[in-house]
Amino acid sequence: MKFTGIAAGLGLMLATVPAAAAPPPKPKLIVALSVDQFAAALFEQYRPSFGGGLKTLSDGIAYTAGYQSHAATETCPGHSTILTGRHPSATGIAANSWYDVPTGSTIYCVGIAGTADPDARGPANLRASTLGEWLKQAEPAARVIAVSGKDRAAITMAGHNPDAVYWWKDGIGFITSRYAGPATPAVLKPAQAFNASLSTAWRKTPPMLWPRPSPTCAALQKPYRFGKIELPGTIPSNEAVEKGPDFTRTTVFQDQLRASPYFDQLALDFAARLIDLHKLGRGRATDLLAVSLSATDYIGHRYGNGGAEMCVQMAALDRSLGAFVDRLKALNVPILIVLTADHGAMDAAERAADHGATAKRINGKKLIDELNKALDQQFSLGYDPIVGDDPQQLSLNLPGDDVEFRAKLTKAAVDWLKGRPEIAAVFTAAEVAAAKPAPGTPPDKLTMIERFNESYVPGRSGDIMVALASGDYPGVPVAAGDTVAGHGSPWDYDRRVPILFWWPGVATETRTTPVETVDIAPTLAAAAGIKTPAIDGKCLDLDANMPCSR
Repeated sequence: MKFTGIAAGLGLMLATVPAAAAPPPKPKLIVALSVDQFAAALFEQYRPSFGGGLKTLSDGIAYTAGYQSHAATETCPGHSTILTGRHPSATGIAANSWYDVPTGSTIYCVGIAGTADPDARGPANLRASTLGEWLKQAEPAARVIAVSGKDRAAITMAGHNPDAVYWWKDGIGFITSRYAGPATPAVLKPAQAFNASLSTAWRKTPPMLWPRPSPTCAALQKPYRFGKIELPGTIPSNEAVEKGPDFTRTTVFQDQLRASPYFDQLALDFAARLIDLHKLGRGRATDLLAVSLSATDYIGHRYGNGGAEMCVQMAALDRSLGAFVDRLKALNVPILIVLTADHGAMDAAERAADHGATAKRINGKKLIDELNKALDQQFSLGYDPIVGDDPQQLSLNLPGDDVEFRAKLTKAAVDWLKGRPEIAAVFTAAEVAAAKPAPGTPPDKLTMIERFNESYVPGRSGDIMVALASGDYPGVPVAAGDTVAGHGSPWDYDRRVPILFWWPGVATETRTTPVETVDIAPTLAAAAGIKTPAIDGKCLDLDANMPCSR
């Protein structure tokens, strides 16, 4: 009787212990979203206002201290890290473009050499494999599709041998290239049909590029002088959209379109059509859809990220992603979504300074011109030895192969730069190459030179690496439409990005542990139950029931 009582009590105790939550099923569809120029600070600023897709994704596993940990915080290097698990030093993507010494030409990161085709784009310069390639190797039936407003974003996320990859071409719509993936009629037809439907609809009713601002956003409308231009600070009027039968192809309209919230809506609408067309998530294998949204970057460059324009963009992006995530939920298949960014950004220097930041605008071209003049005078050159227009990566263009002279000129350039007040640090390529971080170094603990090492590619990176003073922006706009703000520095405002993971049933958790975008690919691979090659990132344990060892 005594034993029976104990057993009965034990049975009662076991009955009250909640059953362990079942592990999330293996995803049938992985959706990787990148919001171009979505700085962690921007995410944190607007997070309380989100009520749509960004709210949903924020209510998953939200890493608020994500890092594009390298120094070259540009679109192409940043996107190359997201689904490869490799730093740009391994992906080979040192910058959006780089100076090629042997040919004396500038190489675009996804350009194709030796062809007259103006639309030739592909991953020939990408030296790392991607999650899509790993999926296909493990499960040949997996489909890999990428969409973006920018060719370099779609291509570096898709990798080699995707099923379809598309980007926007002004005046045409979404296109592809046989160098980026298949350009068969089956691949081209969906884009052509989508483009035709847009053209027909727009001729009937010009699209609303900018929604009406909320009272919160309207309160931010204020004129500002950035560099040599005065911007009204008001939400661009849709009345500026050109009318007439051919307005959809005009340069003015296409320019307005890219720097508007509607540009993201186009990419998401086309991505949704591709999901339905290919029945993504409903095949035998795990499918991958990569979507990079470019409007935040174009708007940030043109208007800065501290005014009414970015406020309206954040609200519009939240709504557009809300409709897109709802469509993903309606598939009723196991899905896993990740959202991050290729880099961050600071607001335009003038407005940032007005809000207490240490920021100022400098003339990067003038800085390079003055450096060239100083070197010419010192060595009686008769030519400019420094090429390029980015003062953060300087390349030497010297005739012959005089190693001793190159070393002398490099030292002179470094010494001159170190004497400038707008320069925080200067390193030679040799110094950067030797500064490999110790394995496991957290991204927020990387030294300045280690950040440069993570995006250093011999033969593609500059001969001299320059860190401008924190807050300095090397560009002076002179006419409406010029860039007023940007990115590309090794400072945290350009490096820090959000990393959000969501799936149906996920428990909300905000994590402040510093992680990296190179951690995304191995985490997604573990969720899909596939192995990765040697990579820089580490798998993140997203859930107790979804460990990296799964």
